[in-house]
Amino acid sequence: MHTGDEYFDSNEFKAILAAYEEAVSKRQAIFMDTDDLIDIADYYNMVGLRDKASAAVDAALEFDPSATLPLVYKAREALAEEDIKSAKDIADEIIDKDDYDYKCLKAEIMVAQDSIDEAEAYLNEVFPTLEYAEHEDFIYDTAGMYLDYGVYDKAYEWLAECSDPDGEECLDMRGKALLGLGRYTEAVAIYEKLIDKSPRTAGYWVSLANAQNQSESYNDAITSCEYALALNPHDASGLFIKASSLYRLGNFEQALEYYRRYNEIAPKDGYGELNVGTTLLHLAHYDDALAHLRKAERQAQSASSGYLSQIHEAMALVYSSLGINGKAIEYIDMVPIAEDDAEECVEHLVVRGHILLEAGRASEAEAMFRKAVIKSSCSPNVMLRVIVSLMDNKYTEVAYRMFKMYFSTFPNTTDGYAYMALCCWEMQNIDEFLFYFKKALTYNKTEATTVLANVVPGGIGLNDYLNKIISANNDHDKSTGIAS
Repeated sequence: MHTGDEYFDSNEFKAILAAYEEAVSKRQAIFMDTDDLIDIADYYNMVGLRDKASAAVDAALEFDPSATLPLVYKAREALAEEDIKSAKDIADEIIDKDDYDYKCLKAEIMVAQDSIDEAEAYLNEVFPTLEYAEHEDFIYDTAGMYLDYGVYDKAYEWLAECSDPDGEECLDMRGKALLGLGRYTEAVAIYEKLIDKSPRTAGYWVSLANAQNQSESYNDAITSCEYALALNPHDASGLFIKASSLYRLGNFEQALEYYRRYNEIAPKDGYGELNVGTTLLHLAHYDDALAHLRKAERQAQSASSGYLSQIHEAMALVYSSLGINGKAIEYIDMVPIAEDDAEECVEHLVVRGHILLEAGRASEAEAMFRKAVIKSSCSPNVMLRVIVSLMDNKYTEVAYRMFKMYFSTFPNTTDGYAYMALCCWEMQNIDEFLFYFKKALTYNKTEATTVLANVVPGGIGLNDYLNKIISANNDHDKSTGIAS
């Protein structure tokens, strides 16, 4: 059995696939090696033809009902459907319990049951019994299995046993493990090393972009995506990460363009529709946003997706922005408060508070905001979002007082100065507006560009506008300077 795109691109595999497809099209009996049929199934799975993959496995079992590889394949299909009982039953049908693939499957079933310690004990028991030539494959197969199940710490530990730690396969898998562990700076270093080795591998650029996006280096992530897309313009992950990075920078128009391109490639992915809808919400295109969010809702419901709550939350925000408060409350009430996930819970509490505030239910909104701040251990990000919600809902003086407390509590923050400048602008407090405008340009120009877009006239840079206001202020002609 072979794996990987290189083999599937080889003339040898193409000849085997052509012979198989000719036999299927003519409804002829298929007499092929079991390993070749499993390679064909792997290929079909890779290109998304799951029914054809299953048919190839069935053909292998018809040829040899006791063959290990097809049974392992079937068992793994069952695991993918979270049907552990069926996977165990199929595994029990395998005659050769000393077979390498059976041992890997047995460990995978343990991991699927979340019996990580049991799996580790078994794997460490098996490893010394293998032929020396199998050791490296076993390390990679074990690490790959752990990566598939999100057990990133164990994957990383197994990869430490690689005989060639600087080899591309080992580095790539270590990079994936580091991404999963949230060690983004280390992942960036890994993928930069891989790109030095193979600069024309689009996947490495995408993984680098992912690590940069996660570490909030959005401009770097966009650059990496551009390299990836130059190599493969239809790379779905490259399009998605670039869209996400543009969105994080507040460049919603361009983000929308790339989310739409992603949707063209992955039209059945409701998560793509969710992101289009959310971006349209930020652009205040509310009717279009609702259309995409409804489509995302249909797709998520049919796929039993885990992001339905995010869709309902976004729909609640759209209805709230439209002033349809009853509908907004109806949709936000559909979203359960995930008490077991602190980050998700805090996010929901902030959104719920904002919607309640827009509906005029200030005391209930205050309770949500207070709970979010406490649950986040007074996170500066959460406090800032609460204050911005107050600003959006015209509680300008309250927001101003809270900003004073925020900057006093977090004197080293780089966030919030542009919002405070906007708050001072609305209060016609020009001296403080200038003070916080300068700080915004010094500490967070991205935030300044996004937040102060409606204050700065089109075609004038932030620095130029600031200098213009300072000059007008010095000439005691504040009203003319501000109005220009």
